[in-house]
Amino acid sequence: MPPCPIHRTGLRTDDRVALTFDDGPNPPRTEQVLEILARYDARATFFVFGKWAERYPESLRRVVAAGHLVGNHGYAGQRRPGEYDESEAAIAHVTGRPTDFVRAHQFDYETMYQSSVAHLPETRAIDSDVRSMDWLADDVDAIVERVLDNPELGPGSIIALHDGAEMDEATERLTRPLAMLAALPRIIAGLQERGLRSVRVDELQLAAPLVWSPEEGLIDPAELTDDATPTMARE
Repeated sequence: MPPCPIHRTGLRTDDRVALTFDDGPNPPRTEQVLEILARYDARATFFVFGKWAERYPESLRRVVAAGHLVGNHGYAGQRRPGEYDESEAAIAHVTGRPTDFVRAHQFDYETMYQSSVAHLPETRAIDSDVRSMDWLADDVDAIVERVLDNPELGPGSIIALHDGAEMDEATERLTRPLAMLAALPRIIAGLQERGLRSVRVDELQLAAPLVWSPEEGLIDPAELTDDATPTMARE
């Protein structure tokens, strides 16, 4: 498998950041996210599971109708070849368009790159430089602080949040995003106070990617020299 590019940030040259939401669609939580984004005139990217696109097509259509971007997060979060190809078909069946953006579930780049959709010339693999860790479902203040006090936060940041989960158990899937929902208005307001506006990933000018390979993991090519050992990037 050839080295594969992973984009973690946009260029640090303007006032744009990208809010991203993983593991949906997950009604009514996804719709609650949409309401908050509309209140603050913010746009975002939703990296969705194919199985939820099939189960909740109307929720996914609401994401598109509200002007947000849809990306491919795999079909069900499983480690199997074709996971992202199956998801792409499910998402396109609902939205009528290709996603062009993929995100590895739980940093499993190997499974993602075993799918042919990840190797299409127009596809961009997106990670993040600011992680809220909201999947821990802990207190609201901690989620806000992990975003707004993150030393990486700035122009071009890609911020990872979750409006859903991979599990079929409905109670857990509906409960887990509650702390994030309470934190989200404070996060967006905090970004705006710093002069940062939330846009879709396709509205960012992406910075040079990191590179992943099965042999070396995720590395930053800019830190390599002819006689240097690759520096492992943080995952």
